[in-house]
Amino acid sequence: MVEKEYIHIARTQREDLYRFAVRYTADGDSAWDVVQEALVRLWTHRSEVEAGKAKGWMIRVMYRQLVDQHRREVRFRSLIPEITREEWYSQHDNFELHDAMQTALNQLPEQHRAILLMKDLEGYQYKEIAHITGLDESQVTGILYRARINLKKNYLKINNIKPEDGKQKGKEF
Repeated sequence: MVEKEYIHIARTQREDLYRFAVRYTADGDSAWDVVQEALVRLWTHRSEVEAGKAKGWMIRVMYRQLVDQHRREVRFRSLIPEITREEWYSQHDNFELHDAMQTALNQLPEQHRAILLMKDLEGYQYKEIAHITGLDESQVTGILYRARINLKKNYLKINNIKPEDGKQKGKEF
């Protein structure tokens, strides 16, 4: 695909892609972010993608992004114990939650913290993290698992919550 074809596709397809993304995100800003990422990836892979198949290719890229984003959100929600609506909207409580999570994160070993942040906050793939850190993908997976477990333990300890209150799927820490 040449530059003119890419520009034509970007101009003509972005509204359709946006509508697709809004259906899944229910948020206009997030939808535009997903569309922009798909367009950037199309530009990066323009030599591999045929112009006639570009829309389908970008929808597949967007769908995968949305699934990955959802999985990250679900994973992080499971790390934090349930709180009431009133607590969530209380500014003071928000600062306390942030401080507690930051403290729990800072208690992790440097390598665990770095890998956890790369995967869950920055969205790197296991292969990319392995390349950056010089580890195998299986090592990255193991370290990430232990980092999440330890983060949850640290967070529960900081907030004086008994592990049975934060039990997940019948497993104890």
